[in-house]
Amino acid sequence: MKKRVLGILGLAALTLVSMIAPANRVYAKEEENLKIGLSFVSLNFPYYVRMYDTFMEEAEKNNWEVSFVDGNLDATTQLNGIQDLVNDDVDVMVISTWYIDAMEDVLQQCVDKDIPVFVIGNTENPDNINELIQYACGTEHYDAGHLGGTYMSKYLKDQGRDSIKMATMVGSTEQMKARAQGFVDGMTDHGISVEVLNEYDVSTREEAMASGEDALTTYPDIELFYGVSAQGALGAYDATVGANRTEVMVFGYDGEDEELEVIDEDNNYVGTVTQAPDVEASTTVEYIKKYLDGEEFDKIVPISAGIYCDEGQLTAEEVEESAK
Repeated sequence: MKKRVLGILGLAALTLVSMIAPANRVYAKEEENLKIGLSFVSLNFPYYVRMYDTFMEEAEKNNWEVSFVDGNLDATTQLNGIQDLVNDDVDVMVISTWYIDAMEDVLQQCVDKDIPVFVIGNTENPDNINELIQYACGTEHYDAGHLGGTYMSKYLKDQGRDSIKMATMVGSTEQMKARAQGFVDGMTDHGISVEVLNEYDVSTREEAMASGEDALTTYPDIELFYGVSAQGALGAYDATVGANRTEVMVFGYDGEDEELEVIDEDNNYVGTVTQAPDVEASTTVEYIKKYLDGEEFDKIVPISAGIYCDEGQLTAEEVEESAK
């Protein structure tokens, strides 16, 4: 039986920046009366649903009141929702977003009102943002993509191959681009010659399927699709099935349940980078409590990625060792 246990936290901090909770209005409140502002980029993706469900469960255990706003995949919508939470005088702000670069002003308002900001799902924020937040956790986008490319290089070498022609289903954000570049670099760093035929900007499964159909027609010699999200990869997979082109491989990112089910069917969906949104959410709750208790902690908290493939769940260490 394949194991699906996700990798344990990689809590070694990327920076030595640490923080001590100041004696502000949050610190002075009873923890059980805490009012949390929570905003995610969208609940259209299972990754964020798992994160939301876990956070809400943990908040209920701690008797916290949570006000949630959904960004609905739109920077302005999410920004306005966070502004409403600031105006509502929440005690703690928790954000998971693709649009962190656009939030400097509202995060500065949080600082001015002594509202600590906790970021889930993105540790690679610009310096001007890092100065305004108390904490950030998540999978390292480039490193996780590189891990996927490392696994893929071993997979190709086992087939006697040293080159690949591919297309990526990527998004417009720097985080998504880092996942794509990491995947390509992971293969080239391990001796695979990579030709990227096209990079498709997609945000939904339907867009990825349409782009996949285009790629299969435009590039008849394409050999691999890589999606920087589960929806991107699953859409590309749908295109290969619909066109009866299942010789074209697919590799994904996120580790959503549907991906794992498809991989278990032993078809052309080779594997996926696995994340742990439930662990990210529960870890964030843990660090909010550390903040309330006045504990000192590192600002950046990486969460380990892994790989799910026909062998089951692999840790980053297992993937790196097998590729040597």
